[in-house]
Amino acid sequence: MSSIEPSVTDPGNFFVRLFYILVYVIILGIVRFVLWGVLLVQVLLHLVGAQPNAGARRAGEVVAEYIYRIWLYLSYSTNEKPFPFNSRSES
Repeated sequence: MSSIEPSVTDPGNFFVRLFYILVYVIILGIVRFVLWGVLLVQVLLHLVGAQPNAGARRAGEVVAEYIYRIWLYLSYSTNEKPFPFNSRSES
């Protein structure tokens, strides 16, 4: 099996990619609220004088990386689909 995906210029592939683009735009709209939540937690912790939360910091990194991967796909910089449509496990 070839690891090279078919060309996006093929009309059939265009509509498949368009479907994924629409799904990822919806996911992106949802995920940004998660990032805002992480930001709010960190700011509130900073306001009360506590140290930033390491778990929230890691969650922010993961969410930011996921958003980055979505934008790479949406901008045609890669054909690799991010979660949940990527069958490959990622670290």
